[in-house]
Amino acid sequence: MDYEEFLVGLVIDLVAISVLTYALYFHRHQRRDLTLGFMGINVGLFAVSSFTAATSIGIGFGIGLFALLSVIRLRSTTTSQEEIGYYFVALVIGLVNGLAVGGGLWNVTITLNIVLLLVMFVADHPRMLRHAERRVVIVKGVPRSPEKLRARLEDRLGYEVTRVRVQEIDYASRRTHLDVRFRTDRPVERRKSNRGSRTQPLPEGPPLSPGEPTEIGGQPGIPLGEEGPLQEDSPRGGPVDASPEEGEP
Repeated sequence: MDYEEFLVGLVIDLVAISVLTYALYFHRHQRRDLTLGFMGINVGLFAVSSFTAATSIGIGFGIGLFALLSVIRLRSTTTSQEEIGYYFVALVIGLVNGLAVGGGLWNVTITLNIVLLLVMFVADHPRMLRHAERRVVIVKGVPRSPEKLRARLEDRLGYEVTRVRVQEIDYASRRTHLDVRFRTDRPVERRKSNRGSRTQPLPEGPPLSPGEPTEIGGQPGIPLGEEGPLQEDSPRGGPVDASPEEGEP
């Protein structure tokens, strides 16, 4: 490996990771702290892979070291699936460009960089599946009827619910955590709520097994109790009261 090949590989790597980090990720997601993580992991892996390619150190040692560090980094904070995808591509770009130093396969290296960037550009494009949304909704009480629960969720969200999955049932606080998938391109007409029904005590549902999977909407599930007022997660992570607006009958 000569110095000129190392500089060529470094330039290709820096251009590719800059496009991935700033032109794609930050432009679409606006999270500044992860840009440093992407750049640091990519350049670090490029340095290790290019160094091991020029020395007697086994390349598996460098790859295993950065794989371990990446797992620790991803498990240190809550990371979305989108961010995990960007992390993985940043690792692959650094690895491909680092291993290409001394190999002379620059045509293949440049092609792989372009393919990785194009895949991320298309897969994370705002127009891809833009109407599919997911929310975590908290129901007061233990719902019993899947049909009534789906209708109540559609009434609160204002859109057609495509899938509902029970994540957790807390009998101490009488709350049920739901994973709700809906389509924003399919609005539904909201019904008028009956405030008087909320003053009635919630009936007890049948005993449920905490470890048994419960899914609603065409999926196998278990009976659920009467639903109560809903709460939806706010952008900050806390529950927001989803009771009807003031003045609603």
